[in-house]
Parts: sequence; C-alpha cells; structure tokens
Amino acid sequence: MTPRIGLIGIAGPLEVGFSETPSILQRMKNQLETIAPVITNLDILYDLHTVQNAVEFFANHDFDLLCVGVGTWSEDHHLLDFLEYYNRPVVLWALPAVETGSLCGVQQICCVLKELEKPYFFVYGEPEDVKVHQKIREIGMAVTLRNHLRHSRIGVIGGRVKGMTEIAYDELEIKARTGVRIVNLDEDELIESVKNTDQLTASKLWTAIGEKVGKITVHNQAGIEALSYYLGLKKLIDEYGLEGICIKCYPRYMGKICLAYSLLAEEGIVGGCEGDVNNTVTMKILFNLTGKPVHNTDFLYPDPISQTILFSHCGSGGFSIANDPSQIQLSPVRLLNQGVCALFPARVGVVTLVNLVGRRGTFRMSALTGEAIECGMEFPGNPLKVRFQRSLEDLNEEIASQGIGHHWMAGYGDVRKELEYFCSLNKIQYYSM
Repeated sequence: MTPRIGLIGIAGPLEVGFSETPSILQRMKNQLETIAPVITNLDILYDLHTVQNAVEFFANHDFDLLCVGVGTWSEDHHLLDFLEYYNRPVVLWALPAVETGSLCGVQQICCVLKELEKPYFFVYGEPEDVKVHQKIREIGMAVTLRNHLRHSRIGVIGGRVKGMTEIAYDELEIKARTGVRIVNLDEDELIESVKNTDQLTASKLWTAIGEKVGKITVHNQAGIEALSYYLGLKKLIDEYGLEGICIKCYPRYMGKICLAYSLLAEEGIVGGCEGDVNNTVTMKILFNLTGKPVHNTDFLYPDPISQTILFSHCGSGGFSIANDPSQIQLSPVRLLNQGVCALFPARVGVVTLVNLVGRRGTFRMSALTGEAIECGMEFPGNPLKVRFQRSLEDLNEEIASQGIGHHWMAGYGDVRKELEYFCSLNKIQYYSM
C-alpha cells in the first residue's frame, strides 16, 4: 500500500521565482522521500522540449500518483500534454509567495482539470510543511488502494439473506466504482469442497487451535466440521484467486463458517456475513488501509450515559483483534446453538466504522470514527464498544435520514481522509459523520 510518487515541476520563464524552482523541486523530493518512493528526473515543464524530456524519462519509470510542484504561474497546456502520456491522479502543490503566482497558477490548472474530468488534489505550503506531507500520504494511500482493488476478486456463495433487501448489490456498479470483481460460486462447489477435505488434517488443526484460545465449549466433532469448512473454503479461494468471500450464512451455515472466517482474516482474506457483498468489499478496503483484520458488526445499542455504542455480530473476528487472547472462547453460535464461533471482546483503540450501500446512482459510503474502549461479553459475538464525542441521538437521526443501513465494518485507526480521497477518485458518494 505504499504509493510511488512521480514528481515534476512547472513554471514560467518570465515569472518571478522561475530560477528558484529547481531548488524548490529538490526540497520537495527530499521531503516526499520520507513518506514514499519518489520517481523524478527533477524535470520542470515550461515548453515542448521539457515536456518531451519528462515523457521520455517516465517511459522507464512507472508511478502511481503525480505530484506537480508549481513554482510560478505557468502555461497550463504543458501539464495537459504530459498527462496525455501519463494520465495519473495529480497533486498540485502551490507555494506561499507574493509575486510568483504559484497559488493562482494552481487555481487555474484546477479549473482546467475539473472541466476535463481528470482526478486532482490541491495542497498548499512550503516543501517542509508536515501537514502537506500527511495529506499527500493519505492521497497516495487512496490511489494505491484503487489500483490494488482493480485486481481483487471476492467470491459470493448463496446470494443474500431472505428479507434483507437493504444489502441487495449491483455487481456492475461495484466493479465500476471500486474495481473489485465479484466471482459468483455455486453452493454445490462449497459443499463438494468441504466434503473432500481431509478429516485427519482438520482434526490436527482443531487440536492446534485449541491451544491458542482460552476456553472451548463445543464438542470436538463440531470443531472438526468447522475446520473442514475452513479447508474447503481455502481450496476455493486458491482456485479462484480470491481476496475475500461472502456467504449467505443465515441460517444454513450459521456456526459452520464463523471459525473459518476468523482464521482466514489472519491470512488477509476478508469474510462477509449474510450475503452482504457491498460490505464485504468494505472489509477489503479497510483491511488494505489498516493492515489488520476487520470487525463485521451490527449497530446494536447506544448508551447515552457512557456516550458509547455497542457493535457486534455472531463471532467471526480474527484472533488478533481480541482485546485479550486468553478471553477467546470457541462456542456454539447464538440463536441456533450449533457449530463454532470465536467469541471475545474487541481490542481497544481508535476505530473507523464504514458502511457501503446502494446501486447505480445511489452507491454511497458512510464513515464515522470513535474510540473503542474495554468491554465485557455484552453480546455473544465480538462486542465492540465505541465512545463518540457527539450526540448519539443526532447520530442515530443522521443514519436514519441518510438511509445508511445496519451493517458497519470496523477497522483500527482513523482512515476517514483516505476513504474520502478514494471515494473522490472513484466517484462514490461519501458521507463522513
């Protein structure tokens, strides 16, 4: 998820500050190298010849994000000519100065790129400005995420849960907006793959997992069956090159795939419940941005006294997001009292909660951030209690008025800005709370 930044400059030979632009570009390079690899020949565009030189250099040096240091006001068509060869998202970096015209030059270019519907971002400050570096890093993460998801595949088995119309998904819109390709699999493929797993291997794995958890309250046969599903899913994931799997678990596979999801999460494979494809894509996005397993949750109970909201689901989280490994308990799934789930209170820390719903024309992402605090087993799953700084009553009203839905994926860390830039790049409606 580390972007490669291509760096060029642009300036006008008649403008005040033209002669200083090379040193400014060098300072930009020195600073950007603290956040990402920088690809540059320190080219400054100001005529056809300089554009051609830059084009020739980058022919052998690929990059993800183009950073343009605008030393002075300049003719905008030189950048347009360059972008015809390397049509990458652009960061336009304006510099504080009275006479150079850097800022108004950037404003001019922003207008042109807006009209041409080319993705661009704006930053303003000296080359050593830490806030500028942070913003460019966040933009670079969003660009890299977009590039990665174009090659990602998520498998879907069994459609969506009956009666949960909210999670109906638009497969083409998911591909168009996020880049993720949905791979539709038959339930028969899952059943056959599970049936053909080696029971001895599943049994040995069950014994090994039992040594990593605090308590087991299911029979060994239930554990071996759960691990047969894990091994069966692994075969399908390998066969189809999947980075995520979404299964209509309710009610047929409740307790059968939960432990598989917990184990797959530690291998970088996201697992979505109830056939919610949109939010399985969300889990993939959050995993890429945070590098950690992601909580799959329902919005359960706001407590105005503690200013917290309890989120949870049945118990399919990766073991590494348990607050205390000794608290992990392998138990039957709630409601049906069958199979195996990994039950534990969630780890503490800042979390970003994200929901993705809609179809063509309404496809939208919502995000909110809070502080996960310690909690007990307040729900038989992976309870995540999050404290917010705003009115929970107002938050509930917003969720309802925006038609956001009830599934929230939670990743550790504050990645709202990366999500905002990602949505901007992909023309997804973004709602930050």
